[in-house]
Amino acid sequence: MSNMLPDASAQAVRTRASVSKGDGRRSRLMLPALLLPVFMAVSNVFIVNVATPSIQKGLGASFADVQFMLTGYTLTFAVLLIIGARLGDRFGRRRMLFIGVALFTVASLVCGLSAHVTMLIASRVLQGVGAALFMPQVLSLIQANYTPERRGAVFGMYGATQGIAATAGQIIGGLLLRMNLWELDWRAVFLISVLLGALILALIPFIPESGSQDRAGLDWIGAALAAAGLLMLVYPLVQGQRTGWPAGLIASLLLSAPMLVLFAWYERGLLRRGRLPFMNVDLFKNKVFALGIIVVLLLMSSQGAFFLVAAYMLQLGLHFSALQAGLVIGLMGMGYFLASLFSSRVAAKLGAHVLTLGSILTTAGYLLLSWAVRTTGVSSDIGVWLPALAVLGIGQGFVAAPLTNIVLAKIRTADIGSASGVMTTSIQIASTIGIALIGTVWLSALEAYDGSVSAYSDAFNICLYVLAAAAVLILPLALKLAGRNGTGRLG
Repeated sequence: MSNMLPDASAQAVRTRASVSKGDGRRSRLMLPALLLPVFMAVSNVFIVNVATPSIQKGLGASFADVQFMLTGYTLTFAVLLIIGARLGDRFGRRRMLFIGVALFTVASLVCGLSAHVTMLIASRVLQGVGAALFMPQVLSLIQANYTPERRGAVFGMYGATQGIAATAGQIIGGLLLRMNLWELDWRAVFLISVLLGALILALIPFIPESGSQDRAGLDWIGAALAAAGLLMLVYPLVQGQRTGWPAGLIASLLLSAPMLVLFAWYERGLLRRGRLPFMNVDLFKNKVFALGIIVVLLLMSSQGAFFLVAAYMLQLGLHFSALQAGLVIGLMGMGYFLASLFSSRVAAKLGAHVLTLGSILTTAGYLLLSWAVRTTGVSSDIGVWLPALAVLGIGQGFVAAPLTNIVLAKIRTADIGSASGVMTTSIQIASTIGIALIGTVWLSALEAYDGSVSAYSDAFNICLYVLAAAAVLILPLALKLAGRNGTGRLG
């Protein structure tokens, strides 16, 4: 539910067209054509998330299978995101937007038709490829087709679209399962993207094409090393609990670290030779940037993890319908959205200490929710959950929304595109790792409390303590970031 606005290719570009030169209809339809893909990609994550218990039951899958369905998408998205941005620069951003949306749409259809969990996981990976192709193009096309005077407002709409999509996705997913149109059950949560994708494909011709004069080669070796290292890390975390941690998975987990070190060494070598790497690892020498990335990892890993275990707690533990679960979690999304809207005003007064405020509220939200869960136990009367969820959403919004501006303010203009690309990739990687880790905690806790009437609430509480611990770690980092911004003021 990120409201950050990093752009993997935000740089000065020579455009082939502008809004002022297009006809009136093109000008009016271009913005929906740019924002609807964002809505589709973000809402899809939350629509699918609320449907995970139904998917698991419908396909006779394991919890680990469901984890891999979620992480397969985010991991593919993360690894290919920067490559997608470079392909847009090189071959045309509108063209890659069209190809990416078309691929995402076809993959959504295959997801909806899947007869086995393996087919669903494969098609989710294909969705990740499509998202990685079209998502980087959106911000670049905004950069290319809007004047600086209008760009700020459009970027604001971009961020608002993400927040709305995250909140609406929970409710849309619940509604689709509740309505059960044509007896489609969980399949409807994927097929809805087919309809939305078709609409977007019809609107894309109203966007002027743009590209970049930079024709640097693509770092496929770097991308492959990153993918291998991350897969070696995430796959054992997802499958280890179910398979009893065989030697092969343990070896994969241990070897992931040297693989990622090899990736960093290779990327640094490209930089020394004056070539364009998959990731500019020298950015991490900037202390503000390095601290900011750690905050991203802590925040987004806990966020993705929370949505997974909350869906299972509400639907399997308290026997809520998917719609009821979506409405409950949607309250957190609303708090997040409102905090994102007002974060710039708070930042104007507190400067970088807005992150400090956000980290305190996020920690308090998890702890308040833990108290509420202990209070209600297995009761479905969860009114005391709602204030805690609102506090949690507000806290996360106050961290996520201003973080990009705070971090990128200390980056050289020439490195902005690369830095924002690393941040975007980090968001997806964090979500992937968070889902994998919390799944291990969740399953271990359920096994420990097996047979207990309160097994789900007890396991959920343990997960909340883990997530609160991650939020606590954000506080000293936020204080350091504020200190490195001088008085804490932005600008």
